[in-house]
Amino acid sequence: MNAPEVYLDHAASTPMRSVASRLMSDPDGIAAANASGTHRAARRARAAVDDARELLAGVLGADPGDVVFTSGGTESDNLAVFGRVAAVPGLALCSAVEHPAVLEAVRRVGGQTLAVSADGRLDLDALEARLTEASRAGERVSLVSIMAVNNEVGALQPVGEAMEIIRRLAPGAAVHTDAVQGLMWLDLREIGRSIDLLSVSAHKFGGPQGVGALVVRRGTSLVAQHIGGGQEREWRSGTHNVAGIAAMAAAAAEADAQRDAEVERLRALRDRLVERVVAGLGAAGG
Repeated sequence: MNAPEVYLDHAASTPMRSVASRLMSDPDGIAAANASGTHRAARRARAAVDDARELLAGVLGADPGDVVFTSGGTESDNLAVFGRVAAVPGLALCSAVEHPAVLEAVRRVGGQTLAVSADGRLDLDALEARLTEASRAGERVSLVSIMAVNNEVGALQPVGEAMEIIRRLAPGAAVHTDAVQGLMWLDLREIGRSIDLLSVSAHKFGGPQGVGALVVRRGTSLVAQHIGGGQEREWRSGTHNVAGIAAMAAAAAEADAQRDAEVERLRALRDRLVERVVAGLGAAGG
């Protein structure tokens, strides 16, 4: 008899929460209309998008008007890097362990990577040295991107400490954090209140695949990478994914409310797993 399958790859994609699944099924028939229209059904769709924007902004510590809906983390990261460097030409920097959506984008615009320590965290001394070098050489720094939580090893990055260094040595640089892996495990409000650009992706915290957001703080210059109907303050044209956006915001709010309990539950499971593996190795060696 085959044992039941246990899905453990939640860092890659986590199953949808019930609240998100319900909204994706569009029980009230709101998502059928184009939220950019002017008729009654379109206005209902637009209201659902606006409500979701406000709900997600509260979880991220952002102003609702700064939340730009996208198709996911990759698009959000690409918009942050390509859009920023196009608007403010200059050096782009990121840690050497960023997700490819940031790392390859930074390389494509001629940027550079920053060293990390043995535990996978950004080397703050390397950051300070590179920014000092740029300042002395009169080199403009356009963007520095530092992820919140590493997608491979789970290392928590020192975003706050890095931001202090960047603000001091490169005050004209925009600071971006890829928080795609962060919302499930960190309260992002403190980062969200002070960061210039912040990316999230719904399917990492129990929302649907194919929807995400980029927080673009007012006053942060970007060049749009999608041209069309001018949706999302013209940062991201395209018809809104109404059901996906509503489901993402609801999943984010639930993940935020349940975070402390979920972290404790998973910590206990991790400790139990380690204990059993170590005990099994001891028995095998004996």
